[in-house]
Amino acid sequence: MKILLLNPPALDLSFYGKRLLLSPCPGTGLSYLNSYLQMNGYDSKLYDFFFESWDYVEDILIKENADIVGITCLTEGRNNSFKLLSLIRRIKKETIVVFGGHHSTYMYDQLIKSFDIDYIVLGEGEEKFLNLIQAIEGKMPLESVGGIVYKKGGLVFKNSMKDGDFIKELDKLPFPLLEENLHIFTKYPSLKELHPKQVKNIPPEVSENGRVISIITSRGCPYNCQFCSTTLFWGKRWRFRSPKNIVDEIEYYYTHFGFRYFNFADDAFTIVPKRAIEICKEITNRNLEIYFDCTTRADTITDELVKWLKRAGCLFVALGVESGSRKILETINKKISPSSVIKAFRILKKNDLSAYPLLMVGNPGDNDETIHKTILLMKIIRPYRVSISKTTIFPGTDLYDLAKKQNFINDSYWLTPKPPLLYTYENSFKTMERWAFEIENYDKKLYELRILRLKLRVLGFLSNINSLTFKKRILSKRFMEIMKKYIRFIF
Repeated sequence: MKILLLNPPALDLSFYGKRLLLSPCPGTGLSYLNSYLQMNGYDSKLYDFFFESWDYVEDILIKENADIVGITCLTEGRNNSFKLLSLIRRIKKETIVVFGGHHSTYMYDQLIKSFDIDYIVLGEGEEKFLNLIQAIEGKMPLESVGGIVYKKGGLVFKNSMKDGDFIKELDKLPFPLLEENLHIFTKYPSLKELHPKQVKNIPPEVSENGRVISIITSRGCPYNCQFCSTTLFWGKRWRFRSPKNIVDEIEYYYTHFGFRYFNFADDAFTIVPKRAIEICKEITNRNLEIYFDCTTRADTITDELVKWLKRAGCLFVALGVESGSRKILETINKKISPSSVIKAFRILKKNDLSAYPLLMVGNPGDNDETIHKTILLMKIIRPYRVSISKTTIFPGTDLYDLAKKQNFINDSYWLTPKPPLLYTYENSFKTMERWAFEIENYDKKLYELRILRLKLRVLGFLSNINSLTFKKRILSKRFMEIMKKYIRFIF
């Protein structure tokens, strides 16, 4: 039995004003499935079509002639998952098609009823997909496979997920990256393209030619933020790999494939600081000359943790801050406070470890006053950069449930080709844009300095123009004032 696992081509959403969001590297979900199936003796192959044309996809489907095809379906790219399904049905109608991924998990009823899908695997997939294949082979009853959805006799059946359907011992999973899939990384951006500022002090052979590989050290989350669906997909119980097993994977990629830069892709890598410190100690004990970044929560940052992160090769940390307003943090169920953010940044700066906040504008309850509090927080912590997103509605979140109660959205939206909807029930897109601009330019002096540098570059471009009168028109009175005020920062 031949099995293909497919990531669809990237979906072009430019018609809706959405730019293509590039991941730093291939996702780990299908890679884990692929290595797990191979470990259990199945003929499985992974194709990442993210950067490929549909003609190439069709050629591969014809050549491989698979019996079972697994397709990942994420909310933003769901329509290309549906298109891939249609293509498979046209080429070989009897192919057994299995959907998985976040969108499939949250909208399984709609998908199984609206599309010619045979099975949907809900949430964490390794054990469920393996059991499903064995059921298809007749080795176990289909009814005993937990966490799947399927059609039988025109009816839809959902086998409930049991506690045992989540893998408790994550160390037993094989490493996700196989040598046969190394070529996929050549299509993804280099480290220098992804993080030009952060990597300027590391060896050029790493920054210019190096690729990023993601490492997942845990699954599940004990928190339940309003905008996030992680707990529904991975479970509320936090499960983790041992430090030894994690660094074994890092060392394997380091020695066999030459990877030097790693992204710890957990939602909160340092959720238990002691464990994160143990991982860092394991890295340093093995003398692995690597670099990495991570995302975490402000309330987990300690002095000892930051020292070990830096010693092990951490270049920067992204902190999920979301807002500087205590009221908004309570509304979105973030369970942190502005004071914990201030404390975290003080510790990070004291130890000279770069960090930046992940912020949101347009949360339920946001207004000029709450945004002003975020700006005040930025003025206190003074990060080297900020990352701001507009609050977006995704299925599987408490925010989606709220938006449905407000009759702002309903399930039929996900059958359209539109991207995930911004939460503009309370505030307009234009207002969110203004808020994002105000937060990003919280320091007026730095903002003016950026404008100055931009205009100086323009002047350099116009250096061959000899007309002083023309240049004077460009050098506005305000620009001259800024130049006199801040020229010492440039020269």
